[in-house]
Amino acid sequence: MMEIQGRIRRITFHSTDTHYTVAQMEAGPDRAGVTIVGHLPGAAPGQAIKILGKWVTHPRYGEQFAFQQAQVTRPSEVDGIRQYLGSGLIKGIGPGLAESIIEAFGTKALDILDNQPERLREIPGIGEARAADIARQWEHHRSIADIMEFLQQHGIEAAYAGKIFRQYGVEAMEVLTRDPFRLAEDIPGQGFVIADAIARHADLQPDPEVRAAAGIEHLLYQSASSGHMFYPEDELFRKLEQKFGVDNQSAGLGLAQLLAAGKMYMEAGNGDGQSNDKCRHIYLPLLHEAETGIAMRLSAMMSSCPEPALLNNIDPAEQMEDRFAVRLSDEQKQALEGVLASPVSVITGGPGTGKTTLVQCIAAVFKSAGFRVCLAAPTGRAARRLTEITGKTAHTIHKLLGYHFETGCFDKSRDNPVEADVIIVDEASMIDAELMYHLVGATRFNARLILVGDVFQLPPVGPGNVLADIIASGRIPVHFLTEIFRQAARSAIVRNAHNIRRGRTPEPENMDANSSRQEFCLLEAHTPEEAAEAIVDLATRTLPDIYGLAPGRDIQVLSPVHKGPAGTISLNQRLQKALNPGKKGIKSLDHEFCVNDRVMHLKNNYAKEVFNGDIGIITGTEPADPVLRVDYDGRQISYEADEFDELTLGYAITVHKSQGSEYPAVILPMVTRHYVMLQRNLLYTAITRARHLVVLVGNAKAIGVALKNNKPARRLSNLAAHLQTCGP
Repeated sequence: MMEIQGRIRRITFHSTDTHYTVAQMEAGPDRAGVTIVGHLPGAAPGQAIKILGKWVTHPRYGEQFAFQQAQVTRPSEVDGIRQYLGSGLIKGIGPGLAESIIEAFGTKALDILDNQPERLREIPGIGEARAADIARQWEHHRSIADIMEFLQQHGIEAAYAGKIFRQYGVEAMEVLTRDPFRLAEDIPGQGFVIADAIARHADLQPDPEVRAAAGIEHLLYQSASSGHMFYPEDELFRKLEQKFGVDNQSAGLGLAQLLAAGKMYMEAGNGDGQSNDKCRHIYLPLLHEAETGIAMRLSAMMSSCPEPALLNNIDPAEQMEDRFAVRLSDEQKQALEGVLASPVSVITGGPGTGKTTLVQCIAAVFKSAGFRVCLAAPTGRAARRLTEITGKTAHTIHKLLGYHFETGCFDKSRDNPVEADVIIVDEASMIDAELMYHLVGATRFNARLILVGDVFQLPPVGPGNVLADIIASGRIPVHFLTEIFRQAARSAIVRNAHNIRRGRTPEPENMDANSSRQEFCLLEAHTPEEAAEAIVDLATRTLPDIYGLAPGRDIQVLSPVHKGPAGTISLNQRLQKALNPGKKGIKSLDHEFCVNDRVMHLKNNYAKEVFNGDIGIITGTEPADPVLRVDYDGRQISYEADEFDELTLGYAITVHKSQGSEYPAVILPMVTRHYVMLQRNLLYTAITRARHLVVLVGNAKAIGVALKNNKPARRLSNLAAHLQTCGP
């Protein structure tokens, strides 16, 4: 670690969300230019700055100084103040107004803004409303700078300053100094860590019960982010003592405090193997409401008797075979009959078992009988794929339920249900407990709900494992499709997917540069470095030459990990350089986005109707504004600077992000150094994303590790138990 100081010359990039900043700094007596990177709220040209960090070499941008702490001094000379105010840092003050402020107040300009902002009305053209607006913006800027300085003084990353300010506004400093443990509840995830660091550094002696309660909330939110619905009480207390030194007595009193305030929910353990014994289960209230709500609603629907009159005199199997010119298997016929007879049904099966054909048939039967049928899926890409497959419009579940991004609320509910008699949901394995709770709550009591998905794929990103739990409960009719259709059985991808699901060793072919008939190949590599070299060559030269695939568009690289030579971060940088070289674009946090780059959207944006995992191509950049334009299957979406953190390069993505999508060709590194992430369901999910070609880059040992690891991280959930105890 070393310290350098100088003056900010130019801001290259600044995220309004995280305050991650890339800037040019004048340092040393010769005022040499230095690129600095780090979290810097309120940064502006003209500021004097002293930073603590270390020199790093970025693979694309070269030498940079990555700082962890920064001390910023406002300019005191006229030229520095002019540059500072005219930089656009304060909304409403541009270069022209900055010059007017300097002319009116000189070197006292910043003191006037601090203490007498009403004097701005002395400047011609500034009225009362504009002066008040500038004063608000200035107070915002000062508050974030104060928070940043406070956090750094207590050894905490300045990156959290923006999040804390958004939560508390101008009251943030009072919360930090007087009641820091409020952060544990108000900022799930890191709030407790920040508060505890402040308390330790300032040598505060918080009430042990208050600290214990804050620690419990922190661990529960962490647990939920890992997919769990609850925390066993004994494990919770052990973790509190292990991580934070909280004794059991304080933990018990802290938990009692949370239970009394309604901030936690506790129920008796059921001794079903979910934890070591029958200890009590501690829930966040929202997750307990979701789990029990799903169970009660599905049980109530199962006890209802939907009106069968519309289905009388229909021979669905015969009708569908005539309409689609297909012959349904006995399994499909039984599933179709079972779905028609039950208010709630599950259809599950691997690739090639006819789930798609069956969904088409079910929708057509109900529609021909006069039922209002609605198709839905958890993500935008899965909904579009369902639309393509069935020829009928499918919606995301969020859109179906009328989700409002601004409020986080849904239009549709038990009092205002979805106007459909039949709701068919594809890719149901991706639905977490909270979303399922809203879906079943907005489904009419006498409607039919049909969940379709491959239960062997990865579990949802959010808490719970709903589809697997519903199947395990035994309360809902489940139709397992196991027969692989003859045409599908010819596919090496389908055959090997089922081999992997059963724990059998797949049978890949070796890459043959003279054959384009291969569908499932293994290219030997024993280290991540070897795998990365091979992947870049495959994606840029070999596969386009052999199979005629479009580089950067038809080939999707998937990886089990983010970091390392064969992780998504490094592979994206190498693939961008190889597939889209020599272009200048717009710099963001870790990328430079250029025209023709393949990009992935990172979080649901309902205003733009672009969703987590959607893949697009950059079609235009406007560096002066700056703005990016991205094409998503013919839809042009614009991103302004403060939205760039919603994008990342999409040449290589994680297997989790690929769920619900299909690609012409998939390349997957499989090396033993990734052993922590090598699981059977991850390998299975990855190869079922490919339509025509899978290339595994690795070795048989790594594949064997994945096949043997058929115990994915246990998800603590009681949905199956609640379903079993609800109703008759």
